Amino acid sequence: MGGDVHNRASATSANLVQAGRIYGDLHFHDSRPARPAPRQLPAPPRWFTGRAEESRRLDDLVRGQRAPVTVVSGPGGVGKTALVVEWAWSRADEFPDGQLYADLRGYGPDEPLDPTEVLGSFLRALGVPDGEVPGPAHERAGHFRSVLAGRRVLVVLDNAVSADQVRPLLPGNHSCPVLVTSRDALPGLAVHDNAESLGVEVFDRGRSIDLLRALLGDRVVGDDAAADLAGHCAGLPLALRIVGRLALSRPEVPLAAVAAELADERERLDALDLGDDARSAVRPVLSWSYHRLPEPTARAFRLLGAHPGREFDVPQFAALCGATRARATRVLRELVDKHLVVESSPGRYSSHDLLRLYAAEVCAAGDPAEVAAARTRLLDHYLHTADRADRLVTPNRYRLPPVGSAEHAVSFDDRAAALSWLHATWSDAVALGRLDCPELDTRRWRLAYTLRGYFFLAKQWRGWIDSHEAALAACLRLGDRHAEARIRNDLGRAMLECGRPEAGAVHYETAQRLFAEVGDRHGWSNAVANRAVLLRRTGDLEGALRLNATALDYYIEAGARRNTAIAWRSRAKMHVELGALDEAAADLERAIAIFAQLDVPLDLAEAHNLGGVIASRRGQRARAEAEHLKALEAGRACGSRYEEAEALRSLGRLSADRGAVDPAATRWRAALELYRELGSPKADEVAAELRALLADTGDPASPG
Repeated sequence: MGGDVHNRASATSANLVQAGRIYGDLHFHDSRPARPAPRQLPAPPRWFTGRAEESRRLDDLVRGQRAPVTVVSGPGGVGKTALVVEWAWSRADEFPDGQLYADLRGYGPDEPLDPTEVLGSFLRALGVPDGEVPGPAHERAGHFRSVLAGRRVLVVLDNAVSADQVRPLLPGNHSCPVLVTSRDALPGLAVHDNAESLGVEVFDRGRSIDLLRALLGDRVVGDDAAADLAGHCAGLPLALRIVGRLALSRPEVPLAAVAAELADERERLDALDLGDDARSAVRPVLSWSYHRLPEPTARAFRLLGAHPGREFDVPQFAALCGATRARATRVLRELVDKHLVVESSPGRYSSHDLLRLYAAEVCAAGDPAEVAAARTRLLDHYLHTADRADRLVTPNRYRLPPVGSAEHAVSFDDRAAALSWLHATWSDAVALGRLDCPELDTRRWRLAYTLRGYFFLAKQWRGWIDSHEAALAACLRLGDRHAEARIRNDLGRAMLECGRPEAGAVHYETAQRLFAEVGDRHGWSNAVANRAVLLRRTGDLEGALRLNATALDYYIEAGARRNTAIAWRSRAKMHVELGALDEAAADLERAIAIFAQLDVPLDLAEAHNLGGVIASRRGQRARAEAEHLKALEAGRACGSRYEEAEALRSLGRLSADRGAVDPAATRWRAALELYRELGSPKADEVAAELRALLADTGDPASPG
């Protein structure tokens, strides 16, 4: 029996009993005092808000025992640690054997912790005496798993840099769940360690304002100043907390004034700094992510700072980096995993504004030759891709061959794909054209000239003006009078459409003179035709007809069929305003015949809408409806939401005139939606017409 006693005792005690025979019970008393369960969580965050959904997701993953490891990842300053610590405190009683916590220092001013060192700390916290803590890393990891077997302990591994740093610290059982925070998604843990992922993103506007209210209380009155602050902080909780602290330190300063101090992007990162702690300043916090990147990936992030837009796709990224699309995709995936880039919509990528500003800073501090080469490649990509898109979207316009390299250009299978690309990228192209780089001037004005067809189709007057004003500055610096004439001629139309006829007249007249000086009779005729449109819009119909005839004579002589048809259509509009409806109908018939032969649906849509107006004024209601239906079909075929809206509005008016209220309301609501999408002032006119229609019928329904 003595041997049996010895075996049982040695499994649970350091004492050794050797006896031949024992009577009664045997009791051992450990001389070491019992150690309390480790409670290592840092203090819970103050003013925690805006993460209810993420907390519910943690409940599902951890309390539901769906995964032994959960990786909570997101960009620096987004509040990953706050989320995990707040959740852990709220669930602390579910882990009676303790909570272990370690800041692994993956991102910060210090070097990352060695997991062997962390294992030693954890083992000692769990009651293992110093002398019994193994030395080798693999022995420590094994002993850690043994000690935690059968216990209910929460392990929080904060600020991890890699899967290799985390892996030795995993208990390996569901009774001891692990929460890992990192700026890296750590996909290796999902592959090999059954980890689940929880991404934490920047706040939207509403949650940003909620945090500011929690920080500042009654000082947040209304949403305007708070919304400005939220925007300047890009929804980043760290930045919002810094702003809150700055505002609290200056109680006499209105929040609007604080927001104004952050308005200048060039000074914003300087302003988001409390001055006494690197962890309480946005720039160093962002820099810790950048400095952990391998050099090829760091170079790619730097070059993103050369892109002036807010979004980009893989071909644009490949052009910036001078890489194949396959290589660019791999690097981009790494930046996404590091939360320096997000896929903001399918195939489109972006960074939040503060990361974008930081990328621009490190780009500006980089090699100027490398940055210049990247911008040249990017402009070449836009120029050649826009040219290919324009050939599908406006196939019959006069165009210039693009300059530069087509190496990174994209091709399109059809018109719809080309138009989709233009819709997605025009604002980035405009921003690129505004880069004030003399070596890019030729590309800048040619890009604006190429986009003119799309701007007219989409009625993007602001983009048209911005791009062409930058292009005009480039032409003037180049001293290229022919290019200046082309840009001014297009810029005049945008000015006219935006209600600035005087400015439009200056551009048209200057363009006409320059075309004459360089001997371009076709360009000169275009300027004359455009001046005719301006005179019609300003009420000088006789002068408009005179200039139109001059341009039309040249177009017929030169065999410029599309220009000829456009001039006929323009003359038809002049005759409509003069009340000469028969002459207008005859002019328009000539134009439509040419447009149909050339198969240009945008021109046909505008012409058929005009045909509907003429027919309506002649009392031909059925003919008018047929014309507007043709315009509707052509407008949809070419993607012109404006001509589609014009057709729907006219069809609605025809329905209302014959007392068909429901069809009229349906058509006007559809037109209203399109006008609003375009930002057209006609939206207000249609809304008023719709309200009047519904009021006449006693229908209180909103116009939408």
